[in-house]
Amino acid sequence: MGKKLKPAYDRTEFIKMTDEVDVFDLANMLMLRKPVIVNFEDYNVIESNRVIIFLSGVIYALDGEVELIREKIFVFATKDDIKDKTLRKFIAKYKE
Repeated sequence: MGKKLKPAYDRTEFIKMTDEVDVFDLANMLMLRKPVIVNFEDYNVIESNRVIIFLSGVIYALDGEVELIREKIFVFATKDDIKDKTLRKFIAKYKE
């Protein structure tokens, strides 16, 4: 039997995008089945779009989804994690 994962919200990584954040580290988090919530509010628009496109490709390959919580804040997670009640509750609370 496989090891049971913690609820999705408990595994979620919250990232404020800056020049110091490595997009490949974010991809690795996703591959380790950690949902990632990324805040692009204070980040360059062109670079934000590049990161979103890259992470969208990574999460697509993992059979996941991208969900907009509010302007410039995105959730990247597997479909099972997006459906998880703990993460769903957080998204519902903060979604505009």
